[in-house]
Amino acid sequence: MRTLTIEVADRGTANSRFLSAMAGERQGEFLSFPSLDLLHKVLSPRRVRILQELQRLGPIGLRTLARELGVDAGNLTRDLKQLREFGLVVETGQGLAVPYDEIRLEVVIRKVA
Repeated sequence: MRTLTIEVADRGTANSRFLSAMAGERQGEFLSFPSLDLLHKVLSPRRVRILQELQRLGPIGLRTLARELGVDAGNLTRDLKQLREFGLVVETGQGLAVPYDEIRLEVVIRKVA
């Protein structure tokens, strides 16, 4: 099963994961954002809904997806462009799809010591 974890992580955490991966330790697949604001900008509620529908429907054409979502295909194209840039949506022979079996959103809020 292919799982993507989307998280808010500082540069130190991302660098540490990178170094561990370079040493041969499996890290899993992560998409890290430096701030919650940026994560929300990229993964707006509308874009999360697009991902949910793609997961529910499987590979699907743009116009069919727009119809399922009840949105204009032109507006959907802009959102899909962003999702593609982050590797969250791909185009397959059967249509648009999410390349992950599961996407997890992880936000950790820690108490300052």
